[in-house]
Amino acid sequence: MTLRSQRRLAASLLKAGLSRVWIDPEETDRVRSAITREEIQTLIREGRIRLLPSTGVSRGRARTSKRKNAGSRKRGLGLGKTHWVLRIRAIRRHLRGLRDSRQLSPDSYRTLVGMAKGGAFRNSSHIDEYVKARQLLRKR
Repeated sequence: MTLRSQRRLAASLLKAGLSRVWIDPEETDRVRSAITREEIQTLIREGRIRLLPSTGVSRGRARTSKRKNAGSRKRGLGLGKTHWVLRIRAIRRHLRGLRDSRQLSPDSYRTLVGMAKGGAFRNSSHIDEYVKARQLLRKR
C-alpha cells in the first residue's frame, strides 16, 4: 500500500508540493496507519515527516557563458534604424519625383520601390546610376 494520501495531507499541512515531502523510510508502518490530519501533524512535530529544501534553477551555465554584456562592447550600436528611415524616405521621394515627372513608367517604379525596400540602393544618385545603366528612363 502506498503513502499517497499521507503525503497529500502532509503537503497540505506543510504548505508545499508533494515532491518536497520526506517520509522517514523506517517509520513507513507508523505513517501508513496515520489517517487523520492530527496524526500527520504529530508525525511532523516528531520529525518522521519533513519538508525537503526547495531547489532553484542553477545559474552555473549563465555564469560560464561567454556572451558579451553591454559594458564590454567596444563599439556603439549606432542609430541604425534612424539612418535607415531617413535614407529610405529620401529614396522613395526621389522615385516618386521620377514617376510624377513621367520619366519612370509605373511598373518600373514599383520594381524600384521594392528593390529600395530590400536595401538595393545606397542613395538617390545610386538610383540614377541604376536607371541609366538599365535604360529605364522614358524617351520624351
